[in-house]
Amino acid sequence: MVDMSARIVEERKRKLDGRVLRYRCAALHLSKERAVLLYRMEHAADVGEVHVPAGAVSFGVYWTARPYNVYHFVDAAGETLGYYCNAATETRISREAVDWLDLEVDFLITPDGRARMLDLELVPPDLAAERRAALGSAISALGRVQQVVADVEACTGPYRRLMPLRPEAAPCAGPVAAPTRRTGDGP
Repeated sequence: MVDMSARIVEERKRKLDGRVLRYRCAALHLSKERAVLLYRMEHAADVGEVHVPAGAVSFGVYWTARPYNVYHFVDAAGETLGYYCNAATETRISREAVDWLDLEVDFLITPDGRARMLDLELVPPDLAAERRAALGSAISALGRVQQVVADVEACTGPYRRLMPLRPEAAPCAGPVAAPTRRTGDGP
């Protein structure tokens, strides 16, 4: 097994209603333009038709110049379980955190390349024009499934080749704290 010890950072997922979800993750790569974070799944979860077992990992890939980010779910042997793509904007990367605004719409891509849009009904009708434009850009970009998967694979491939992970190498599962509401950070 390979020890992939890394700097622990916080992922801050801001919701349109002002809530902030915080997760401790291992930072595998941090630059001004892109981050790759590792998150170990302590509990099994079903994401659409994709089952993610306890012990699987999620490689989160974030770009400051793209209207989306991607969670690449991988089993303990390094095999892809699926890609969960979030329409996102206002992504900021620092040495302490990756902060982004969740635009609610998601895409689920299965290992065989099937893609399905999720949660379009969650977009508020009064979404601000600049955020609606970002959402449109995300939907358009995520429609290019093969390119999205290729880009994510290029980011996560070097780390997947180091699998399996020692459990203590990804001590980052679970929320840091209950969701909080920021003042002045609403939709």
